[in-house]
Amino acid sequence: MDSQFENKLYKRFPDLYRERTAPLESSKMGWGVQCGNGWYKIIYELSQKIEKIAASGEHSPAISEVARHKDGTLHVEVRNLTPPIADLITTARERSRLTCEYCSYSPAFLREMKGAKEQHIACGRCLNKFAGKSKPPHRKRKQKPRRASDVMVVKR
Repeated sequence: MDSQFENKLYKRFPDLYRERTAPLESSKMGWGVQCGNGWYKIIYELSQKIEKIAASGEHSPAISEVARHKDGTLHVEVRNLTPPIADLITTARERSRLTCEYCSYSPAFLREMKGAKEQHIACGRCLNKFAGKSKPPHRKRKQKPRRASDVMVVKR
C-alpha cells in the first residue's frame, strides 16, 4: 500500500497500530501494510470498528500484521484478540474476497496473474492492465460497393 495511505491509518489509529515501531522479530507491522490500495477502505473501516469496541489500556488490541493471504484475501493479525474482534476480521476478509485489491472495484474475482506466484483478487480492468493485454483496435468491416439505383440486377 502507498505510504500516504499507511500514514493516514497510523495517524488516525495510533494505539491500534502501535506495533509498527516494534522489532521485526515480534511484529510484522514494521514491514507496513502489505496489500494493494484498493483494500484501504476495508482496512480503515475495520480499524474504526475495532477502536469502537476495544477496551483501552495495557491489554487493548494491537494490529501486528496486515497482508494478503495465500488464497488472495486480506489477512489481519491482532494481538489481544477477543471474539467480537475476530468476527470483524472475518467480515473484512470476506469483503476483500469480492473487492479489487488495486482499485477497490466490486465485484472482483480471484485471478492468477502472469509473473506472480500468488493469486490476487482483481477486476477485469486491472487484470488486463497488469497483464499487458488491451482490446484490439476496432476494424471497420469492408462494405460492398453500392450499385446505382437505376441499374436493375436480374439473376438467372
